[in-house]
Amino acid sequence: MRSLFSSILKNTRIMFLFSHLAIICILLTTSDLVAKDFYLDPINGRLEGDGSLNKPFPSLEEVIKNNLIEGKQCESLPYKPDCNMVVKNPGAPIKGGDRLLLMNGYHGSITLMDLYEDTPIIVEALSGHQPKIKNIRCLGASRWVFRGLYISPSFEEPYQKVDTLVVFENHNWRGPCKDTTIENSTIFSVWDSSNWTIDDWNNLSCSGISVQTENCVVRNNYLKNVNFGISVSGKYAKVQNNVIENFAGDGLRGIGDYGLFEYNLVKNCYDVNQNHDDGFQSWSVGSDGKVGTGEVVGVVLRGNMIINYTDPNQPFRGTLQGIGCFDGFYRDWVVENNVIITDHWHGITFSGARNVRIINNTVVDINQESPGPAWIMIGNHKNGTPSENCIIRNNIAMKISSGPETIADHNLIIDFDWAKKYFIDYSSFDLHLTADRPAIDMGSEEFAPPIDRDGVKRPQGNGIDLGAYEFTNAQLDAGQTTDTTEDIEQNNDALSDTQTGNDITGADNPTEEDGISYDITTDIISSDDTPVSGDTSKPEDAVSPTDTGNFDIHTSDNLFEDNNGSTGCSCSTIF
Repeated sequence: MRSLFSSILKNTRIMFLFSHLAIICILLTTSDLVAKDFYLDPINGRLEGDGSLNKPFPSLEEVIKNNLIEGKQCESLPYKPDCNMVVKNPGAPIKGGDRLLLMNGYHGSITLMDLYEDTPIIVEALSGHQPKIKNIRCLGASRWVFRGLYISPSFEEPYQKVDTLVVFENHNWRGPCKDTTIENSTIFSVWDSSNWTIDDWNNLSCSGISVQTENCVVRNNYLKNVNFGISVSGKYAKVQNNVIENFAGDGLRGIGDYGLFEYNLVKNCYDVNQNHDDGFQSWSVGSDGKVGTGEVVGVVLRGNMIINYTDPNQPFRGTLQGIGCFDGFYRDWVVENNVIITDHWHGITFSGARNVRIINNTVVDINQESPGPAWIMIGNHKNGTPSENCIIRNNIAMKISSGPETIADHNLIIDFDWAKKYFIDYSSFDLHLTADRPAIDMGSEEFAPPIDRDGVKRPQGNGIDLGAYEFTNAQLDAGQTTDTTEDIEQNNDALSDTQTGNDITGADNPTEEDGISYDITTDIISSDDTPVSGDTSKPEDAVSPTDTGNFDIHTSDNLFEDNNGSTGCSCSTIF
C-alpha cells in the first residue's frame, strides 16, 4: 500500500514538474512574439547595446546596415507578387510589430530594402526629440510606419540635393514598397529659401514625397521649400491633412486609381522654370505608354485649400492653376468642398471626364490681373471626345463652362465686388459666408456632401448652402471671425541642428497681407498644363476665357444696387 502511494506521489510530482516546464517553454516561445520598443541614439548608441533606453542602438542608418532588423524577401529575383518569401536576417533583434524610438541627432540617409514585414514596424521620434534624417528610400518592403521625423539634406554638410526626399518605390527588380505610411513629419529642402535665386530654386530644391505603390498613407506632414510636393502614382493612396508651403512644380499630383486627397493646404507657387504649375494635377497614361490615352479612376478630392500666393510681394510669383486635369479620361471622380484661390482661368478644369461630380466648391481669383478669372470647367478630351454624365452643382465660382453632356445647376457666378462683400474676409482668404450672403440655403441636396470643409453638418438651415462652407449660427455668436489657412497648418517647433552646425531657427514664414491690389487688364492668353516639364505647347482643345459653353454668364457692373437704389445681388445663379 505504501509503495502504491509512493508511486502515485512520484507520478504527481513528475506531472507537476512537466506542466511547469511546458508553461515556461510556452512563455519563452511567445516572448519573441510580443512587440518591443528599441531606442536609437546616434550620439551615444552602440551596436553592442541591446536597444534599451540605457543601452541604445546607434542611428537608424547603422541599425539597417548592420542587419539588426528581421524581415522577408523574395527567394529569387526579380520580384513577383506570388514569389516564395524567405526570412532575411533570421534571429535579428528587431522584428515585425516592434517600435524604433529615434532620439535627437542625425540618423543618416535611409534605404529600406528586402524587408517585407507581416506586422508593421513603427519608426518614430521619441517624445520630446527631433530626429534628423537626410532622406528615405523604401523598396522591396512593406508595412513600415514613419512618424514625427525631420527630413532634409540640409542636415548634412556640404548640402547635396536629393531628387525626392521620401520615396515609396515600385522597383522593377526588388519589388514595391507597399502598405507604408509617412505621417506627422517635417520635410524640406532648406528651412529658409528667402535668399534663393531662380537658379537656386532649380538646382537646390528637392521634391517632397513620391508614392509609386499601393495602399500607402501620407498624412499630417509639413512640406516646405520643395520642387514638387506630393506625387502619387500608386493605387489606393491616402493623402490627408498635409501642408505644402513654397513649391516650384506642382503641389499635388495624383495619377493612381482610387486615391484620396483630402484637407490638404497647398500655397505659394514659385515660377522659376517652364513647368505649368498646378495646385493639383493629374493625367492618364494608356497601355501604349502615351499621355492622354488611358483613364484615371475613382479619385476623391475633398476639402483641400489651394492658394496661389499669400504675399503679393513674393519673389518669382507664378500664376497657379488650381485643379488641372487636362489629359483624361477621368472616370468616377468626386471633387467636393475644395477652396481654390488662384491667379488663373483654370480653377477646376477637366478635359475628358466620365461620371465626374464637382460639388460644393468655392473657386475665386486672387486678383483682377490676367490670366483669369478662375472658372470651373468640364470640356472635351483633347482628341475631341465629349465628356459624359458629369455634374457641376452647388459651387461658387467666377465662371462655369461645360458642354451639353454635363448637368450644371445650383451654381452661383460671382465677381470681385461680390467676393469682397459676401465673404467674411476675401483679402485674407477666409471664404466663409456672411450672414446676408445670397448663397445661403440655395443649394440642392442631391449628391451634396453631408459635411462642409470644416466638418459642419449640412444643411444648417432650410437648405444646402453653396460653396465649400455651410453658414452656422456659431459664426454670428463669434462675430463671424474664423481661422483660415491655420485651420490645417501644423505647429512645427523651431529647428536647430547642433550636430552639423546648421542654425535653422527663427525662420520667418511668408506673411499674409490684408489687402489685394486690383489691376484690371484686358489681355487674355489661354494656357494649359501638361505632365511633361518644359513642354509649353497649347493643347488643340484649349478653351479660351470667352468660351463659356452653354451658359451666358454675366455680372452687372453695378453689382450691389438695383434700379430702386436698394442693395441686392444681380450675380448669376444657375439652376
